[in-house]
Parts: sequence; structure tokens; C-alpha cells
Amino acid sequence: MPNRLASESSPYLRQHADNPVAWWPWGPEAFAEAKRRNVPVFVSIGYAACHWCHVMAHESFEDDDTGALMNELFVCVKVDREERPDVDAIYMNAIMVQGEGGGWPLSAFCLPDGRPYFLGTYFPKEPRFGRPSFRDLLGAMADAYKHRRADAEDNAVALLDGLQRVDEHYRRSAQVGPATLDNLTGSLLIAAGRQLAERCDPKHGGMGGAPKFPSCSSLELLGRASRFPFNGPAVDAFDRWVMGMAEGGIYDHLGGGFARYSVDAKWLVPHFEKMLYDQGQLLSVYANAAAMGRAPHARAVEVIAETVAFLARELSDPAGGLWSSLDADSEGEEGKFYVWTPAQVKAVLGARDALVFAHAYGVTEQGNFEHGATVLSRVTPRSSAAEEEHLAELRGKLFAARAQRPRPGTDDKVLSGWNALAVIGLLAAWRATAYAPAKDLALRVGAFLRDRMTKDGCIARVFHSGATKDLDGTLDDYAFAAVAFQDLAEATGDRAWWDLAAGLLATIRARFIEDQDGALIMYLSPEDEPLLVHRPESHHDGAIPSGAAYATYALLRAGLVAGDDGALRLAERYLVERLAGASGPNAWVTSSLFGALDLYLHAKVLVVTEGTGRDALLAAARKVHAPTLVVAGPWAQASILDGKTPLASGGARAFVCTGPTCSPPVTEAAALVPLVQTS
Repeated sequence: MPNRLASESSPYLRQHADNPVAWWPWGPEAFAEAKRRNVPVFVSIGYAACHWCHVMAHESFEDDDTGALMNELFVCVKVDREERPDVDAIYMNAIMVQGEGGGWPLSAFCLPDGRPYFLGTYFPKEPRFGRPSFRDLLGAMADAYKHRRADAEDNAVALLDGLQRVDEHYRRSAQVGPATLDNLTGSLLIAAGRQLAERCDPKHGGMGGAPKFPSCSSLELLGRASRFPFNGPAVDAFDRWVMGMAEGGIYDHLGGGFARYSVDAKWLVPHFEKMLYDQGQLLSVYANAAAMGRAPHARAVEVIAETVAFLARELSDPAGGLWSSLDADSEGEEGKFYVWTPAQVKAVLGARDALVFAHAYGVTEQGNFEHGATVLSRVTPRSSAAEEEHLAELRGKLFAARAQRPRPGTDDKVLSGWNALAVIGLLAAWRATAYAPAKDLALRVGAFLRDRMTKDGCIARVFHSGATKDLDGTLDDYAFAAVAFQDLAEATGDRAWWDLAAGLLATIRARFIEDQDGALIMYLSPEDEPLLVHRPESHHDGAIPSGAAYATYALLRAGLVAGDDGALRLAERYLVERLAGASGPNAWVTSSLFGALDLYLHAKVLVVTEGTGRDALLAAARKVHAPTLVVAGPWAQASILDGKTPLASGGARAFVCTGPTCSPPVTEAAALVPLVQTS
């Protein structure tokens, strides 16, 4: 008989609906039950595309005897980290405080009020990997609660104290003394770019060795840093990184889109799950590569078109949003859907074309993956247009054949923040390449966020199967959506999008930002989440960028363009507290905030009047790599728009403003480009 998870919106939770474990979803009822029974709570956190989550489920959660033991000793709570990143942040940070590496599945043993007293990740059914068996651990943790309650309480207190210290570290680590706006200088950005470039793999690109992640926020910052003096290392690091991923096995050469990470240093063998948040951020990165116009330009344009097609084809919800992910596994094996043997390629292409394709994409009898199979990667240099066209035809045939294989599972929940990142990336791709399908998809997803997720200045986090879940968004959702709506306003000239963003920013200021002991804090969760044993802060980039950084970015735009002085002062203060006066700020974890600093220091406001030639002027400005360019529209303050009129003949004129100073008007794209291009 299905347990309480059968009707949940999360596919990950529903995967556990037939477990013998009497799972509870996260909520007050579970903790009330633990208090009533006077037993501890076991909180298990994972997500639908997580390989080791599946392993632990098969070994333990689907086992009748283990399930009976869990039910006897604990109230068991299952959490989808993607639906509840605030809950995940608390317990993931706690395991770090405990001195262990994090990861999923995350296993937290908690007091009945939710405070953890011991945490771990995957535990096997039988002792191995230097870990106890899960059943032995269950007994030990239940015994600790029953017979050594004071020790469990002491552990919980220590862990919560550690969480507070982590937040204080991020909040104060950059400060070395009094700092002011004068400390916010371009030298900080140059130093951050140099810091990242020095950490990059000089051969394959990316940060460090294996495993290798896209680390999109840092890659984006490298692109920004390439505009500044002494930018050679940043340019080289950026180009090598984007080309390494685009040609490596982390990229799906048949269907478009990127896997979560590569297990090696060469971007070759991926962990095959495909996450929406990666696609959105990487579209922004490859838009930058396309706009820069260097060697990666042509490949970046291809990656954009193929990734947009992947989103539209494989992650589209009928209501208009985008689903969350594709699993790494199919037919019980990781990567089986994506890999090829020479015999499989030959069966589809024939002997002659199979040799051509295998030579270009590294398909060998030995393989580079399990069971002699090959993860496709481009191993030969790009060749003539005719040869590349022929390879594209061969890829199309293999893609059609692959479509007949059993597919990986799809996590079909729609998350507002991840969809907003997709909108941001799609619009960046459209601006750089004028690729119309990217804008069309951005408008569709934006309309979905507006119509189904946003109401009265609030945004819901989850939509599934035609219904919006009654779950308020986190700071990430609000901040990413605010930036996405601002981008949509600039792309369309429609003030309604800007007003939606303003409503979300008002909610952020009211419910997520607080002044505590002279420090400005941006919290991940709103102020009214009573079940959280610690209120997590948003203070660094991870697989997704910092919501606090994106909120700062959106507040800056509201201040610099729309004249919202309160928003501008708030953003300035946050930048000063987190970056100014810093002694070697860690660009690795604050890349997105450095992006906001770049906007603050180098913002250029583009005003293009109505009139003949307006579209051509806007299109020329959009294609330039100018990450601090913002476009003024009906939402702009009067001082920006005053006196800017079309030619008497009806032709459009363009003005580029830096602070209160604007350029003389130009009417030709060739004259506008250098005005928006300079830092």
C-alpha cells in the first residue's frame, strides 16, 4: 500500500511511495508525530536524478526488514532538495560542520524538533567503503537518543552553533576594517579574474582536476574579466574552458545540452544527469562566447541552437514551463542511453560512414566507458563546411536511432527559480546570436512564470501536473525571477515585465533582508518558516548562483535605471559589506556578486528613441559583449529619458549614458557599437 508520498508533487518523493518505510513529507505533522511517540526523526534528502540516492533506496528503503526497523525506531521524513533547498542547506551545512564531506543522499538523525545530532550521506546495506551498515547505524542512533539523550542534545547544540559560525564567517570574512563605496574599484574585478585564471587547468580548461564541474558563475566572471587590462590569462582560461566542455563528453553531441559534471579532468566521461539550471546558465556563458567573436564563436552558436532545441523538445511542460532534469540512468545503468559501440554506430550509419563518424567522435572497440562503450566527444579538429555538414547528417541519424532506446527518467516538476535562470540564458543567447527560437522559448517560459507562479508580488516555488504547489519561493526564486522579468522588459519594451520584477524586489526587501548587528543579511528562506531549526543565509555560489548576488544585481538595475534610490543604497551597502576592504576575496564563491559589482562600476544605460532604424540599433548593441549594458524603456527615470527624441526626419537616435553623462546621439550601428563595447 502506498505511503504518504504517493500524492506529492515531487517525482523523487513519489519514487519512494511504495517503500515499506512509512515516509512522511516535510511538514509539522511529522515532527508532531515524533514528539508524540518520543522518538528521533530520520531525514533523508535527495533528488530524482541522483545515482547514489537510487542505490540506497534499492538496498535499504525497499527492503522490508530495514523498512520495519526504520518505522519502529524513527519517524522518517523524505525531502526533495530541489523543492526545499532551504531544508537541504541547513543539513548540508551541518554535515560540513560535523567535519565530513557533503553529498546526496543526505542522511540526518534529528531530535523530534528537527535539530540534527548526527549526519552522513550514503550508507550501504552491509558494511563497506569504511562505512557501517545502515541497519547498524539505525540501531546506534536510536540507542543514542534513548539512552544518551544528553550527548545527543549536546551534539545538536554544537552543530547549530557551528551553523551560526559558518554564516558569520561568510558575513565577516571579507572585512578587514572600515570600508566605504570608495573601496569598490575595478581593481577588485581584475584581481578576481586573475585569481580564477590562476586556478584553471591550463590544458583542458575548468577549475582544478577531476571531477570537473561547469562552475558557471566563475566561468561567467572570467568572461567579464576578459574585458579589463592585463586580461590575457582570463581570455585564455575562458576560451579553453568553453571549448573543452563543448567538445567533450559532458556535452551531448547528438541531442544538445550538458550533463552535470565530468568524472575526469578532460570533460570526457560525464555523470549523465542533465539539470535545467545548468542549461540556463551555460546558455548565458555560450552567449558571451558568441558575442566575443573569438575562436569559440562558431561552436558557441551551434551549442546555443542545439541546447535551445533540447529544452524545447525534452524538458517542456504542457503548461509552458520547463521540467527540472533528466536522470543519469536508464534500464538500470548509468549512461546507457547516451553511449555507443562501433557495432551500434555501424548498424545505423553503414560501414563507410561509421568509420568517418568514429574517427571524428572517438568511438573505438576499447571504448572510454563501461562495457567497451564510448561517450561521444569531438576528438578531431573542425574541418571544412562540407565535412561538418556531413557529420551533422550522421549525428542526426544517430539521434533518431537513439530516440528509440528506453529513455532516462524525467523529473517533471517545474521550479520557478530554475525556469527563471533558463529565461535569463535564453535571452542572453538571443541577444548575442539573434536566434529567434531562443527568444520565443524565453517569452513562453516567462509568460508561464507570470501567469502560473507569480501573484501579488509573491512567487511560488513548484508547479506540477497542471497545479501550483502551495509553497512559497526562496530568495533564489524571487531574485532569479526578478532578473528574468527585467531582461524580458528590456527584450520587449513592455513595462509590465519590469513592474513584475519590482513587485518581487519589494517582497525580497520586506521578507528576506534584515539588518542584524550592523550587517545586512539576505536569507534563503522567508521570515515565516517555523519548522527550520536554523534560518540559512544566501552568501555564496554553488551549482546555482547566489540568490543574494542576483537580488543585489536586480536592485542595482532598479536604482540605476528606474531611479529607485532605496534599492540602490541597499545594493551599495551589501557590496561594501561583502567585497569592499577585502583582503583577497574568494572569487570562487562570490563570482556572481562580483558580477553585480561590475554592473555597479561600469553600468551603461542605452536609450534608443522610437523611429526608423530603431530595431537595427538595438540589435547591434545586443550582439556586443557588454555585460554591464542595460536598456532603458518606459520604466526608466525621467532624467534618463528627458531630451532624447528622434530625428526630425523620423529616424531613431541612440544614446549611451554612464551615470549622469550621455554620449552624443548616434544613428548608425557602426557608431553605436564602440560606445557600448568599452568597459
